[in-house]
Amino acid sequence: MTRVYLTNSADPLEDVAERYDARAGVEPLIAEWKNGWGLTDTPSWAFLANHAAMLLKLLAHNLVRAFVRDVAPRLAASRWRIHWLRRALIHVAGRLVHSGRRWVLRVSPRSQLVALRL
Repeated sequence: MTRVYLTNSADPLEDVAERYDARAGVEPLIAEWKNGWGLTDTPSWAFLANHAAMLLKLLAHNLVRAFVRDVAPRLAASRWRIHWLRRALIHVAGRLVHSGRRWVLRVSPRSQLVALRL
């Protein structure tokens, strides 16, 4: 396998390769935080409010990932991005029906929620 590293670092090649290889695992995660969770959006001029919003977004990310890992391990194994997880598990068209003194959620039989039997 051949790898190419474009850098302006004067460090030895082995150090550059090790540093960039270590970074490669976190780059897709940062992209998901920016694009899927809006981590770069700053809702306020107040630093502490922006910090709280960022922490809430990271907490939401962790909760969704934990939910997927516990409830839908085959989706976790496929490493779906948040856009597809939202479509499969959260943004599901359905109808909430009150029948026989209880509430029932009716969703499409093709939904991932039906496959999970939640």
